[in-house]
Amino acid sequence: MTLLVRGGCKCGLVRYKGEKIDAPMFRCHCRDCQQLTGTGHSEMVPLDLNSFVIGDNCSEYEMVGGSGQPTYSGFCPNCGSPLTRRSARMSDRIYVHAASMDHPETYLPAKSIYVDAAQPWDRSVIDQSAVHPA
Repeated sequence: MTLLVRGGCKCGLVRYKGEKIDAPMFRCHCRDCQQLTGTGHSEMVPLDLNSFVIGDNCSEYEMVGGSGQPTYSGFCPNCGSPLTRRSARMSDRIYVHAASMDHPETYLPAKSIYVDAAQPWDRSVIDQSAVHPA
């Protein structure tokens, strides 16, 4: 059964939809995610890039990720809500921020990655039984 995920930004300017792929949802504690979200980590849901549709108004910021390859962060140019992350390294998928989903209660993180970069004040959300290397 395919799970269709829909969501968007706070102000409603940018909407998206896509199909969840068979890959774990996760918390990322890397420094890039901290700075891009303004929090201690990001909560990510993997969707099939081929099924993904997002409004033309979405802005994208390109940078070099930890792998040395380009990564892209999508956000609303009006309200600034972080919406997506994708990378050249994982070219078959795009990740959406769980809180941007219309039904964020369906988010179930299976693991935490880059836990060595977690801030001391954010370590309480790390489930040690679900810690995996990035």
